[in-house]
Amino acid sequence: MYAWKCWRETRACFIFLLTGFAVMAVMVVLVPGLHERNGWWSFDRREYTHDPAIMVRYGSMMVLSVLWAAGILAAVFLGVTSPGSELEPGTIEYLWTRPRTRSSLHWKHWAVCVAEILIVAFVPAYLAAALLGALTGNWNQWLLMLAPLLIALTGLPILGLATVMAAWRRSSLGGLILTSGIVVSYVILRQIAVGPMHLNLPPLFMGPVAWLMNYYTPSRMLFPWGAFACVIAFAAALPLLTERVLQRSEV
Repeated sequence: MYAWKCWRETRACFIFLLTGFAVMAVMVVLVPGLHERNGWWSFDRREYTHDPAIMVRYGSMMVLSVLWAAGILAAVFLGVTSPGSELEPGTIEYLWTRPRTRSSLHWKHWAVCVAEILIVAFVPAYLAAALLGALTGNWNQWLLMLAPLLIALTGLPILGLATVMAAWRRSSLGGLILTSGIVVSYVILRQIAVGPMHLNLPPLFMGPVAWLMNYYTPSRMLFPWGAFACVIAFAAALPLLTERVLQRSEV
């Protein structure tokens, strides 16, 4: 029953993100074939058949360039709807008087959000892959096949961070502000470290996706196993921390 409540509260954001990323992915695939002739737009499939392998590579990289943040954005906006966000408004009191533990409410919300993040990551990428394959006739698209899993994986630590912040601040808005502030602050700090200071700080939980987007560089980057392990560790630890915060919360 609580899973249905979570779906009702997150479905607007979920549908918006899913539709937005799906439209962007499809448009990126179609852009190379769009041309203006005599004031009218036309579509020329020959752009995709001159060299299908190169077009698949180019199209895959372009799709990744618009989908790389799908997991993070979905995680932030879905995570702040966690049970902790209902502490300040007082709407959690009724739920906690039901014969359900706080842990069960937390993990049901977590499961719903993970399922939605997976859908937001997989549907646009596979829709773009199907369209690109149909236009080029080349179905060797391992980048787009692997991308959704890594994109969703990078969203899980951010989902945990959002749920922790929402529980700590006891509201959705507070959790959203703190989570966004942490992410933006790290991005700025990394730009300062990489630029003027010439330090090599890893992107925030984005190591696997960064590897995927840079795989076709001459050096062919080695898979960042350290960053991958960090993502897994935070994805496992942050939900447990949220559960602990909820267990200690007073209403």
